[in-house]
Amino acid sequence: MTEPEADSPLAELRKKLYSPTPVDGIAPESSFAPLRGKQPEGWKQDVPASARRRLIPKLSPTATFLVFAVGFFALAGIVAAVVLFMGGRSVSADHLSIAVEGPTTISGGEVVPLLITVTNRNPLTAKGATLDLQFPQGTLDADNASVPLTHMTIELGDIPSGASVRKTARAAFYGGENQVISVPMTVEYTTENSKATFVSKDKYEFVIATSPISLTISTLSQVPSGQPLSVTVSVRSNAVAPLPNVAVRANYPFGFIPTSSSPTETDGLFLLGTLAPGEEREIRITGSLSGQEGEERVFRFSAGALAGSGAEEFAVAYSSRDASVDIAKPFLNVALRLNREEANTLIVPAGAQIDSLVSWENALLTTVLDGSISVSLSGNALDPESVRATNGFYRSADRTILFNRETVAGLASLAPGDSGNGSFIFASKTGSAMDLLRNPTINVSVSVAGRRVGEDKVPETVTSTLSRTIKIQTDLAVSARSLRTIGPFSNTGPVPPAPDMPSTYTVQLIASNSVNSVANASARMTLPSYVRFTGQSNPASSVKYNETTRELSWVIGDMTAGATRTAAFQVELLPSSSQKGTSPALTSSVIVSGFDRFVQQDVTTTYAAPTTDFLTDPTYAPGDGAVK
Repeated sequence: MTEPEADSPLAELRKKLYSPTPVDGIAPESSFAPLRGKQPEGWKQDVPASARRRLIPKLSPTATFLVFAVGFFALAGIVAAVVLFMGGRSVSADHLSIAVEGPTTISGGEVVPLLITVTNRNPLTAKGATLDLQFPQGTLDADNASVPLTHMTIELGDIPSGASVRKTARAAFYGGENQVISVPMTVEYTTENSKATFVSKDKYEFVIATSPISLTISTLSQVPSGQPLSVTVSVRSNAVAPLPNVAVRANYPFGFIPTSSSPTETDGLFLLGTLAPGEEREIRITGSLSGQEGEERVFRFSAGALAGSGAEEFAVAYSSRDASVDIAKPFLNVALRLNREEANTLIVPAGAQIDSLVSWENALLTTVLDGSISVSLSGNALDPESVRATNGFYRSADRTILFNRETVAGLASLAPGDSGNGSFIFASKTGSAMDLLRNPTINVSVSVAGRRVGEDKVPETVTSTLSRTIKIQTDLAVSARSLRTIGPFSNTGPVPPAPDMPSTYTVQLIASNSVNSVANASARMTLPSYVRFTGQSNPASSVKYNETTRELSWVIGDMTAGATRTAAFQVELLPSSSQKGTSPALTSSVIVSGFDRFVQQDVTTTYAAPTTDFLTDPTYAPGDGAVK
């Protein structure tokens, strides 16, 4: 090992390390010796600062983070409590609540009461509070169905802190089936010593379970291409109040060409006007439908209320219905004539006999075997005992008339172009059997079936159906009788009547209605030249007299099925000597008219005039009515 140079730093350090004498700056070994013996009283060894620092335990980073987190959340809790306590004493729109009690589902057109409770949870009084409700389009006033209702404002006044105010809002809501109705609500108010306006908002929702308008579509399920097709749409009001501006829009499928309609349509829109509660209208559309065999065509109809006269779009949509028709290859063309008419709906009076003819023709290019035509009769107005079939068999068990190879030999095999027909008659009920019926109908359904060999040489069954409806017209009647000693008026003059001497008579009118409701019923008659109206009538408001035309009219008004009404008036007779031995008529024949809501037609009937023969008066004796 090489020795370091004498004057190098390493040599100098070695010299100090191995020197036998003390080196400057380093105490001798004896100076490090501990003191032996008893230490002085009160003496404590001085602990260096570095040693004191080692007595405090050093925290890990995780422990330090946990200590910091606990402190942070404690501070945050204190701050939140202060904010919550101070905020609870402030005024806010959130501290005023709106609660609504009402139905969750309604019928279209139903008047809905909403019980609204407004509660003030602010520390101050809510001053001059007002509640505003916004209604959807189509809402009407609850007390006047002709007035649209767009909004309603209710004054709530001052609401003290912690107090509640309850108010009721009523409106009639209209809409489509299963439509959700939303009613937004807003409460505005102020507080003392503040110019700020606070606004609280909420809304109430419910569902229209049933539409105020129901649509029923009647048509064939299948029709050969190019053949005539009729579609009937029945429109019925389910509302409890009149429905204004009702219209039905028709969307025809591709290939349908309408040829006629009742009522007349305008660009596919049928204007029905106002529908009374329970009133039913019928739309009839006739045309031809073309297409390829097997294709399906869909007719779509929707009902609603127009915004106003001349409008073309619905302000409120009520309901919609579809009807599908399949394009079928023609095989047996079948037609049904009722009283020589082929209309889908026939209207007849009670007790009327319906002469019927069903005809058929093979329209295929192949023979149809075992042809069978069955006519099914149904409906509450049918008199099953009146059915008679000329060349068919009436099966009374199910009220079906059968035409087949057993009754018509030609049906066993129908060559292309072969045709035939069958006739039958039936009638509606009359008298007491009809009195209990309401909206009576008779339904006639024709089913045609046969066998043919198809294009794939496999035998197959061919069928076809059609149906007709017969509606029974109501019997709106008026009887007129003369009275002398009974009735609302006192009568004077000789009995029997004498020439050139005035005698007064009471004429009593009794109106009756049978099976269908009638609108705007009235009776009218004219007075002969020898009869004068005295001006006495009961009820006075419903009996009118025109001195110019000498026509006397009785405004009966609407009549429900089975209803009766009465009226009376007084006339003065001045007979002539030329009328001796006769019982002069006190009026002309009585004409009664009205609108049958079920059959959608006017009803007019004429009844005999009352005479001086007051037969129903208890004092009448034979000869009392003839001029002496």
